[in-house]
Amino acid sequence: MSFFKEFKEFIKSILSWVYLLLGFSFFFFAFGLKEIEILGKNLILPLPTLYSFSSQIFRKIQQDLLPNGVQLIVTNPLSAFLAQVLVSLLLAFIITSPFFLYKTMKYLLPALFEKEKKAIIRVLFPSFFLFFLGCLFAYFLLIPSTFKALYPFAVIIGAIPLFSVNEFISLVFGLMFVSGIIFLLPVFMVLLNSLGLVSQDFWKNNWRYAFLIFLIFSAIITPDGTGITMVMLSAPLIGLYFTGALITRQKNPKS
Repeated sequence: MSFFKEFKEFIKSILSWVYLLLGFSFFFFAFGLKEIEILGKNLILPLPTLYSFSSQIFRKIQQDLLPNGVQLIVTNPLSAFLAQVLVSLLLAFIITSPFFLYKTMKYLLPALFEKEKKAIIRVLFPSFFLFFLGCLFAYFLLIPSTFKALYPFAVIIGAIPLFSVNEFISLVFGLMFVSGIIFLLPVFMVLLNSLGLVSQDFWKNNWRYAFLIFLIFSAIITPDGTGITMVMLSAPLIGLYFTGALITRQKNPKS
């Protein structure tokens, strides 16, 4: 089967997930909690409103992460609308990601060997846990530290600290996503070892190169020129590397 036909079959297999993703996205964009009176009782229900779930989440993110004295601005009429659409899509993806993974695995498993099936299934739950742990790390530690380190430079030169809505959302969710992927490092290490693609001594013998790569990568994706956020990101990466190396050695002890 050609790549195009294979890709077409894969799209068909996840089509139900796409519909679910769009449905949840519309729900988060158009609905929010409203208090209404029914039969003399005040009830809070999800109803159509401008103050939707996506706008409420956006306000929460703004409250948690935007530094004091920094103002969000709308640079064009579509900015606020697109920001809410993006938040809605991301919320919907988080909610429906287990179903997407299920449909993907259902499509891929028949083509895998038994050893490969066991290796992939074994890392599914740890992958979810580590990805969301990485997102939380970025949200509560990495992003606030980055903003606090960078915006004082604007005050020093007498500039007005402004942040466009699109840039704010893109930076926040971009760093969260990248951090979530980075935290999957032990999973990739264990998976490569389980499939026999990497020996158990590979991680031990190449830790110096790995640490150098961590420092360079952290410096690239963190815009903080002071090096604070670079260290904050590279430190957990080193810990995750040692964790992955330790797990692979325990699963494959030397005889």
